[in-house]
Amino acid sequence: MKLIEGGLIGAALGIAAGIILAPESGKKFRNDVKNKSAEFHAYLAPRFKKMKKVGEKEYDLLINKAAKSYTKTKSLSEKEGRALIAEAKKSWEYIKKQAV
Repeated sequence: MKLIEGGLIGAALGIAAGIILAPESGKKFRNDVKNKSAEFHAYLAPRFKKMKKVGEKEYDLLINKAAKSYTKTKSLSEKEGRALIAEAKKSWEYIKKQAV
């Protein structure tokens, strides 16, 4: 599980780096998504630890459920919520490698 936690943290850092290196247009939105993605991955970590089986399907279900709650709690727009889900789902390949 510590490897998976590390994977989530690594994914958050990778997301942040990718957003920082993106072109100037939409900079404010990218900065917001960058900050929220890192917070969202930290929000996911304890929920991820509780999972007994972690496959792509389970990961997607966790992301969707957690994003809905997180988006509501943080009063994010629908667009920001979709961006968080998309970024979190991109992290699956990295997390899968860490879990093996």
